[in-house]
Amino acid sequence: MKFPTDLYIDYARAVASGEQPAGKYVSLEVDRFLEDLGRVGDDDFEWTFDAEKAERYIGFIQQFLVHTRGKWAGKPFVLSPWQQYFVANIFGWEQKEKGYRRFRTALLFVARKSGKTQLAAGIAIAMAVLDNEAAGEYVFAASKKDQAKIAFDEVSRILRKCPKGVRNRFQTRRHEVFAPNDGIMKALSSDANTLDGLSLHLGVLDEYHSQKTSDLWNVLKSSMGSRENPLMLAITTAGFLPDGPCATAMATGKQVLEGRKQDDRTLAMIYQIDDDDDWQDPEIWVKANPGLGDSISLDYLLSQATQAKNIGGRAVVEFQTKHCNLFTAGSDIWIQPEIWDKQVEDTWRPKKGADCYAGLDLASVSDLSALALLFPRPDGSWYTEVHHFVPEDAIKRRLEQDETSVYAEMAENEFVHITEGNVTDYAEIRKFVTGVIIKDNKVEQLPGSIAEDYNLIGLAYDRFNSSQLVIDLIGDGITATPHGQGFVSMSQPTKEIERMCLDGELWHADDKLLAWEVGNVFIQMDPAGNVKPNKEKAADKIDGVVAMAMSVGEMLHHLANPEEDDSIPTDWVPRWV
Repeated sequence: MKFPTDLYIDYARAVASGEQPAGKYVSLEVDRFLEDLGRVGDDDFEWTFDAEKAERYIGFIQQFLVHTRGKWAGKPFVLSPWQQYFVANIFGWEQKEKGYRRFRTALLFVARKSGKTQLAAGIAIAMAVLDNEAAGEYVFAASKKDQAKIAFDEVSRILRKCPKGVRNRFQTRRHEVFAPNDGIMKALSSDANTLDGLSLHLGVLDEYHSQKTSDLWNVLKSSMGSRENPLMLAITTAGFLPDGPCATAMATGKQVLEGRKQDDRTLAMIYQIDDDDDWQDPEIWVKANPGLGDSISLDYLLSQATQAKNIGGRAVVEFQTKHCNLFTAGSDIWIQPEIWDKQVEDTWRPKKGADCYAGLDLASVSDLSALALLFPRPDGSWYTEVHHFVPEDAIKRRLEQDETSVYAEMAENEFVHITEGNVTDYAEIRKFVTGVIIKDNKVEQLPGSIAEDYNLIGLAYDRFNSSQLVIDLIGDGITATPHGQGFVSMSQPTKEIERMCLDGELWHADDKLLAWEVGNVFIQMDPAGNVKPNKEKAADKIDGVVAMAMSVGEMLHHLANPEEDDSIPTDWVPRWV
């Protein structure tokens, strides 16, 4: 069966006329394409467009390659009009005198679930067969080897399912594919020690947004100097590094399309919603999702948008980033106030002997410190309360700046422990946790401590901000575990708090200070989508939230490792007794 190979022309005309909705920069790219077509043959225009050659590559992909996953598995890889447009531009434009391809760099910025990885795999196979490049090297690269292997493995899957006439020209192995004319395909990561010595015909940089520097891009690009028709291809969705190399490349591509910079050798297809678009409007999603209704369904996007609106904060940022293709740095709202407020528990309190997980955030001695306690409830949900310790002088200083501050209510808040003087008295925290005090140079234990009243399974603390207090608590018999404050350690508990709030599984006391802190949280994301509360960018104090995240992290660790029973025995007494 033959499939049409000239839909790219129809697509360009539809975008230009407004019949096909498109964002600003796709429209500008189409305008350039149509204008350049009109200039072909002019003496002062060095490029020509070979429609037959463009359609040869399109036809090869559609005739010989197949989909490998989902409902399309095993069916011909029929390119959507927007995909045909991308392929036609890469392989149709040439220098009219020497015949070299015009575009040595192609950037495809498109939202998630648009089939960009399989398209890159199809382009690689087509180049290996049709370019007739001697000893061509085709590399799929990314920050991590696992990411790089996604596109490489897609090549292997396609080759295993395509007709023998094509399949037999390749030899697939686990870590490389041997291509026609002594070519080779492989996956590499930025931390590989084999990046030097490359001579690439094709470099595919997958999820360019995750690159923190341009080092990998530069190494791959510089390895193409001896090739006549090399292609550097970046395929990516937007990410969380708005000042990273990918965002910079996108910004440069926009400036070229706007006519503010000149670059005839780079093709930049930028599928994203426009600045004045409402991200919640389904009518504009096609601007970032050109495969809407094909590779990704409207129902799916509607459900994701509804979830983002309900959760707010990080979920909104992720939708805007991954489905609207906008670079973002973080979230101004973590948990919507109405979601937090409806989980207030006024009546239930943990019984004596209940399991308890704790998190301790020791801030500056002249400011808030927080101890979060997390208890399981009989119905499988959880209850948390956060105790803050603050010196009285810190309250006075804050009220001098803002007498309406939440600090004005601290004296009436049962979860706030005010200590005398201008620094936090860590002895008060020790007394609260273990009941241990030093009086007249003698060690005493007071009744009613957390360790006495509950089965304190573990206490997590900031390993980089520990103090003598932690040493004392360990000496008192508490199992204390250092807890990192970076993305790796904080991401899972931060996301788990969000999930529990959304699902109605995290109850808390009616604590105005904690609610205020939850509202202050600024969520920071790394390129991999890991998250953590960022104290530096927070609207104000979030010590209680950090302590709560560490208590949840302690809980998650112990539930995942039930054989590690570090809980305090029921007949607990301090070790010094």
